[in-house]
Amino acid sequence: MTWTRATVVEQVRLGGGNYCLRIAAPDVAAAARPGQFVELSTGGATLLNKPISIAQADAAAGTITLVYKVVGPGTRAFSAYRAGGEVMLLGPCGNGFAPVAGRAYAVGGGIGIPPMLFLVARHAGEAAFDVLLGARTQEDLVLVQEFTEVNGRAPALITDDGSSGRRGYVTELLDEMLRKAAAPVYACGPVPMLTRVAALARAHKVPCFVCLEAYMGCGIGVSMGCVVPTVRGMERVCREGPVFDAADIAWDALGDA
Repeated sequence: MTWTRATVVEQVRLGGGNYCLRIAAPDVAAAARPGQFVELSTGGATLLNKPISIAQADAAAGTITLVYKVVGPGTRAFSAYRAGGEVMLLGPCGNGFAPVAGRAYAVGGGIGIPPMLFLVARHAGEAAFDVLLGARTQEDLVLVQEFTEVNGRAPALITDDGSSGRRGYVTELLDEMLRKAAAPVYACGPVPMLTRVAALARAHKVPCFVCLEAYMGCGIGVSMGCVVPTVRGMERVCREGPVFDAADIAWDALGDA
């Protein structure tokens, strides 16, 4: 895997500090799998590069789409990128989701929503997804229309403050859905959310696969700064993950980390 000099196709502000960045990177687009990410250069704004999940990959067009939220100097530097500019990226990094078939739940929370779009889009026509999206506010419920287009129906929405959909947490929706119909669960979001998702999957006796979020400075497993506790010992989110079988994660230890 080598660093790629890529070209910005477009950058769109989604609101709430969220941006959608589309980049021409044919080799990355052709190889990318749902759940994988790229290391994106901040152009010197930070010491380390930033990992960003791949929200969409169009092999025919040779483009990948990244959705991120401005939270610091690195992501602020990304927001300055404009069409025609060059960016350096490494990827696709990590292990993605295995192929999905049949009925399944795709659960996204906050900035964990974008990689779930790639998963749903990649398996359109093969899997029947119930998409559940949650965020703190309406502004952070990104890509809702895109999910509707690729899945053929609107996702179920819930927000902490009730500004869109129901008021509450996305895990509440998942619990209700699993009580009605058990099916495998695929999820990405903050650790507290994923901990609850894993517990619900265990309770309902269904497979569960999670895409973990972590700060991955190198993206290739060298720095060891993104390790998480598993039944096999400490493993790297950037190499052994970011997608894990939820049953393999030591959730109690992860929550204490």
